[in-house]
Amino acid sequence: MQVKKFLFLGLLLALSFSACKKKQESETAPLRKLPESAGVFTAVVAGQFYPADAGSLREMVQSFLAQAQVPEISGRIFAVLSPHAGYIYSGPVAGYAYKAIQATGKKKFVIIAPSHHYPGPGKVAVLNADYYQTPLGKVRINREKVQKLFEQGDWVTTDFNYFSSEHSAEVQIPFLQIIAGEQLEIVVIVMPDPSREMTEKLAKALLKVFPEPDWIFIASSDLSHYHPDSIAKSIDRNTLNLIEQLASDQLYQEGIGPSRTAELCGLGPVIAVMDAFKSAGGAKVKILDARNSYDTAKMDPERVVGYAAVAFVIEEGSAREQSSAEPEELKPYGGDLSLEQKKELLRIARLAVETYVKTNKIPEVEVKDERLKQPGAAFVTLKKFGELRGCIGHIVPQEPLYLCVRDVACSAAKHDYRFPPIKPEELKDLEYEISVLSPMTPVKDINIIKVGRDGLLMKMGPYQGLLLPQVPVEQGWDRDTFLNHTCMKAGMSPDCWHNPDVQILRFQGLVFNEKDFK
Repeated sequence: MQVKKFLFLGLLLALSFSACKKKQESETAPLRKLPESAGVFTAVVAGQFYPADAGSLREMVQSFLAQAQVPEISGRIFAVLSPHAGYIYSGPVAGYAYKAIQATGKKKFVIIAPSHHYPGPGKVAVLNADYYQTPLGKVRINREKVQKLFEQGDWVTTDFNYFSSEHSAEVQIPFLQIIAGEQLEIVVIVMPDPSREMTEKLAKALLKVFPEPDWIFIASSDLSHYHPDSIAKSIDRNTLNLIEQLASDQLYQEGIGPSRTAELCGLGPVIAVMDAFKSAGGAKVKILDARNSYDTAKMDPERVVGYAAVAFVIEEGSAREQSSAEPEELKPYGGDLSLEQKKELLRIARLAVETYVKTNKIPEVEVKDERLKQPGAAFVTLKKFGELRGCIGHIVPQEPLYLCVRDVACSAAKHDYRFPPIKPEELKDLEYEISVLSPMTPVKDINIIKVGRDGLLMKMGPYQGLLLPQVPVEQGWDRDTFLNHTCMKAGMSPDCWHNPDVQILRFQGLVFNEKDFK
């Protein structure tokens, strides 16, 4: 990896003179000539997602803004996340995002939305028109900025197919018209490819093309889709937790993974905004509101869609390095557990181990508690006379929490490669401990790691190793020793954590054992 970096730097040096020359040429002529403007682009979902009548639309938007109770925000709003469903569903939540923006007095906005109907691998589309027409009137599109975006490379397209039936950008505009008035200027971007390559390209382009602080970015996205209310709320809490932590890599992995433990239909726009925000020195994320279609419109509670309003705020005087600051506390997937819920999980773990050891069958388990039915990640640790006898778990949710505990308890009893399978005569001597995990978040500064609070995961290529938060406490390790042993657990050298190619992730665990309840 280091060799590749040196080769890449060498290539940059070899091309530096020609690159400077191209940069000088670009100052006198555009790198790419923007096609002729389409003139006025007419709204495509008026009368469907929001009222086509100007009076009704104005009254509806104003009512959403009036209902939103947004606390005072100190600092500069760099961006917001706003939902894009029909107004009767998501409008009350979007009102929070736009109420926060309204207080800034800003008039210039970049809307970044996903594509629901038209594919485009390797592409980002920018609307090449003079105005966007809604029932509330025409909105000026800043074509100078459109031109500069178009100059960023052939990955930027002006293909109208991306806008001809797309609602996700358009539904943001009436809100902007109400809060900004006739001085409103916009740029409209549709992002059909949410890959990390494209989000990184767009994040860099946004900072380059819109360096002025009078522009605000709007990431258009709904959250989870068509889950029962309780499951949806659990997924949405995890998604917002990752956004709040600015864990864009993990959000991407969970958002595209088969278990879908995070869900955003605007995954690309949200991650691009998060990456731009971090690069601009931002670290403060405020969740303004989070509800779903059952909360707002009393739609079917078995098939809800989640919505959130989020503000990305750059605090006054913040330095770029402050973007590495991370929150002290990470909540478990699904939130905290009550005393009774902890007892029930310990009962399930013991039942699972005793049944599996005696019969070689995993027992059927049922619970009534809805919290335990939410997706969760957990480890079960088995000890005998105070010594480790088995420990296995999941680091991301793959199933409901109670089933996760059952399954990893069975694995810890018979499939931990470090120990022989537990025998029936050992069952009476076993002690049970459960660690319910929070989401993982990248560590940018090792000084943020706190022994006794954080667990660690080291990753590089095929190598991966994890140690739970209680391990360094039990062993009497300091932070550096904890890092060393996590490296060794991953099969790497003890000092691997100094290698910039090694990814360090931290998490926290809600740890409890049977001794706590005796």
